[in-house]
This record gives sequence, structure tokens and C-alpha cells, in this order.
Amino acid sequence: MKRILMLFIAGSLAFGCKSAKETNATVSTNEKTIEKKLQQNWVLENLNGKVVTDKDFSSLPKIVMNPATFSGSTGCNAIKGNLLSKGEGQIQFLNLTSETKKCDAKKEAEFLQLLRTNSGYSIKENKLFLSNQFGLTMSFKKG
Repeated sequence: MKRILMLFIAGSLAFGCKSAKETNATVSTNEKTIEKKLQQNWVLENLNGKVVTDKDFSSLPKIVMNPATFSGSTGCNAIKGNLLSKGEGQIQFLNLTSETKKCDAKKEAEFLQLLRTNSGYSIKENKLFLSNQFGLTMSFKKG
């Protein structure tokens, strides 16, 4: 009886490990497809439904996306972190860090907060649109 139980447990573990490996391989393939679309330099155009101007930022915020990381600027401070894609139209900016230079960028905190809460994206006509649970938050043009 103990041998049968041991064989059953060993078989379950082996089957479970194989399924997990197959699932991870599928996710990685999907992530590469999504990431390729995003691997661009993006310049902020619109923040919370309003066109950004020189009055809002010292210079326009930029994001450079790579397969698993991003870097850029808030218009004053450098930013960087990790990207996580969970499928078509879904992306998160994780471990976001920023320099802490004093700036005259009135919308910098809002920009950073929206990046941290971002969960979705779409790309149309060479523009990147980011969104969170409440809807569209930012748009970028290729830069």
C-alpha cells in the first residue's frame, strides 16, 4: 500500500512539473511578442486627458522600453525599473526608481504615480496609450 501511494505521489509531481514548464514556455513566447511592439523610445504627449506643456515639465518625460526593463526621464529626474507583460495589452512598470533632484516639474509626481498604477496599453498610429483600472491615463508618441 505504501509503495502504491509513493508511486502515485511521484507520478503526480512529475506530471505537475511538466505542466508548469509547458505553461512557462507559452508565457515567455507571448511576452516576447508583446515586448517587441513596445521596444521604442516614447515621449509623453498627454497626461490624464490634458496635453502636456513646458509649464508642466522642465522637458517632456521620456520612456525607453527594452524587453524586460525601462529607463527614461520625468523631464528632470532619471527613472528606471522593470517591465512585466502578462499578455496582449497588459503591462506593468515594476520596481520604479527615480532620482530625487529638485525640479520645477509640477506634474512629475502625477506622472510617476500613473506609471506605478499602469496595467494596460494599446498602440495605434505610432502612439502608445497607457491605462489603469480607471481608464486611459497617458499617451506617448514615438521619439
